[in-house]
Amino acid sequence: MELQKYLDKHHKGGRVAVISDTNVAGIYHDRIKSALPEADIFVTEAGEKSKTMKVAEALCADLLEAGFTRKDVVVGLGGGMITDLAGFVASVYMRGVPFIAMPTTLLAMIDAAVGGKTGVNLGAKNIIGTFYPAEAVLVDQAFLKTLPEREMKTGMAEAIKYATILDASLERDLIANQPDLRPILEKSIAAKVQVCNEDLKESGLRKVLNFGHTFGHAIEYLSRYKLTHGEAISIGMVLANKIAQKLGRQSKAHGDRISEMLKKHGLPTEVPKYIKLKEVIEMVYRDKKMDGQKVTFILSLGMGQHKIVKLTPDELMKMLK
Repeated sequence: MELQKYLDKHHKGGRVAVISDTNVAGIYHDRIKSALPEADIFVTEAGEKSKTMKVAEALCADLLEAGFTRKDVVVGLGGGMITDLAGFVASVYMRGVPFIAMPTTLLAMIDAAVGGKTGVNLGAKNIIGTFYPAEAVLVDQAFLKTLPEREMKTGMAEAIKYATILDASLERDLIANQPDLRPILEKSIAAKVQVCNEDLKESGLRKVLNFGHTFGHAIEYLSRYKLTHGEAISIGMVLANKIAQKLGRQSKAHGDRISEMLKKHGLPTEVPKYIKLKEVIEMVYRDKKMDGQKVTFILSLGMGQHKIVKLTPDELMKMLK
């Protein structure tokens, strides 16, 4: 196990706390204990509803009760929910302990575990959080063999995002009859790392990674997480394209090209009927990307090309009607 090798090299003698969820621990618990017999494994319920301050506080209490110190290591083993939650716990426990991310889903491998954002939800997605880059992100494609098909699709939404705003060469990999995961992983991670290296705390360039997320986070939350992150972001990208076209910054042909990629990977492109656009816009007012009365909004101008604009929620509403 790569984790064992890394720990032996960089944290010899330190204690290890593995934070995971019921789904992942159900599959990998015995393998973890076999590779790391001294590790403490803390398991929380699977699903976005566990990404709360209450759960984070409980995990901090568990670490304290078990005697973990600032010299010990927290490992987040799981999907995006776990890497966000475990990273947040590591960043605040005793004002920060070493954190290693070991993502087990495509989404976490190319997005959530990379770039240093941690967070928990409070009335909206990721409202409480920190910038706390993992000292290592260990990506093992073998984890994807046990990943449900729906979770593979949700990860592909983020890969499509990178193709549309950063790396046009990804489109060829994504539309192939039998997509090869390796270049999709490598190019997606490289695109995010490059952006985050230039702008860790999202003061400028990193904002482009929010393409599709302004609406997508609201849709995900309003669905009460019946939609996965990737499914909601897929719909968010389609809505963002409508805005771009209304502003005269995107051709309909380019928007259709993105929609076809999303459909090819089984992702939704329409807002569910049980979610009203008015509710989505109301959620935008609570978004972290609000700057005064305007929200930072990302447009895809052409494959691999982006533009950052600022719009009011009212302007967004008028353009979506």
